[in-house]
Amino acid sequence: MKIHIYTIHKNEKLLELVNYYTKACKGFGVELIIHNLFNKQIQDAHKQDSNIAKQGYSKVFEKYLDTHSILLDSNGKLYDSMQFSKIVDKYLCNGLLKFFIAGAYGFDDDLLKKYPKISLSNLTFSHEIAKIVLLEQIYRSLSIIKKHPYHKN
Repeated sequence: MKIHIYTIHKNEKLLELVNYYTKACKGFGVELIIHNLFNKQIQDAHKQDSNIAKQGYSKVFEKYLDTHSILLDSNGKLYDSMQFSKIVDKYLCNGLLKFFIAGAYGFDDDLLKKYPKISLSNLTFSHEIAKIVLLEQIYRSLSIIKKHPYHKN
């Protein structure tokens, strides 16, 4: 089983936490694969307006998006950990789940219409923090699914 996380940013500032959750999820038989996507097109788009940046993110993501994809968006549906674990379990029954975290300007409206969206919180997080929160919730979900004591009801 694999979970891919696609993000828009240059480098990994919180590598120790990313590695911790990647290793912890492996203990549940799930391989977490992090894709930090950033190219000249995105860099140039950030110097322009937010719509151009959103379109740049969409273009970078489009080759990875499919029926296994979920977008993280502030206007997405909020779930508690138990509900989120059901989503993870549903996708992992097919062996694959993909999460997408946009850059500072979020996703293009056309992309938002095509894929399921979830929100991690009513708060706004940087994409680095959003990734760590997502990783922790994935690990928590796996512990719920496998009835591991990490998640306490």
